[in-house]
Amino acid sequence: MTLPRIVIVDDERAVRQGLSNLLQSDGYRTESFASGESLLENITCLDSVAMLIIDIRLKGMSGFDLFEALKKQGSPPPVLFISADAEESVSEQALFLGAITFMHKPLDIDGLLELIRRQLEGQGGE
Repeated sequence: MTLPRIVIVDDERAVRQGLSNLLQSDGYRTESFASGESLLENITCLDSVAMLIIDIRLKGMSGFDLFEALKKQGSPPPVLFISADAEESVSEQALFLGAITFMHKPLDIDGLLELIRRQLEGQGGE
C-alpha cells in the first residue's frame, strides 16, 4: 500500500520543514514548495496527491489565487488553508472557495493530524 502524499505550500522554510517532518513521522509522504508559482511549474506532482496544505499569505501569488488556478485546471485534491492572519473574513473566504478547513498559525498539531486522518479515511486512503 502506498503512503498518502501531502503537498505543503508555504513561503516560510521553517514551516515547510516542520510540517513535512511532522507528517512524515505520522506516516505520510510529503513534498514542499516555497510558492504557488513553483507548485504550478510542477503541476504533474499533483497526480497522486491526497491533500494540499497551503498558506494563504505567500510571496507572489496568494494561496487563494493558487487554489483558483488549480481549480481552473481540474479538480484539485482537498485543500487545507493555513495562515497567521486572524481575520474572520480570511477563514470565511477559504471555506467559500471550497477548502476542507482553515487553521490559524501556530497550528494545533493534534487537531491538524486528526483532521488529516479523518479526511484521508473518507477518501479511502488515496
